[in-house]
Amino acid sequence: MNYDKAHDLAHAMRESEEYKELMKAQEAVQADATAAALVRTFMAQQMQWEYAKISGAPEEAELLKKQEELMPQIQANTAAQAYLQAHVRWSQVSNDIYKIISEPITEGMKVLDHGQQQQH
Repeated sequence: MNYDKAHDLAHAMRESEEYKELMKAQEAVQADATAAALVRTFMAQQMQWEYAKISGAPEEAELLKKQEELMPQIQANTAAQAYLQAHVRWSQVSNDIYKIISEPITEGMKVLDHGQQQQH
């Protein structure tokens, strides 16, 4: 196995514009206690909402409303807004990369797929 390629990928990811923007936005948020609190609250609420949505929990609508109520405060805080936008862009890039590299990882697990007929 050539681990150098994995390290090259990590380096390339850190050199990407999306990563650099995220790190710049993160520094700005860390320097602003209000922005940091807004980002933490929003991201925690988002995770709770996503979990509620997936699990069909009855509080899904209430959690979404809380996020919507927080949006004006985030939009009024430049650092929080910039961080969340950069985070979305970085998440898209990293998810795409993960999909690409996960293909060979999961190919060896197809035997576990449901509906596969055993060959006799």
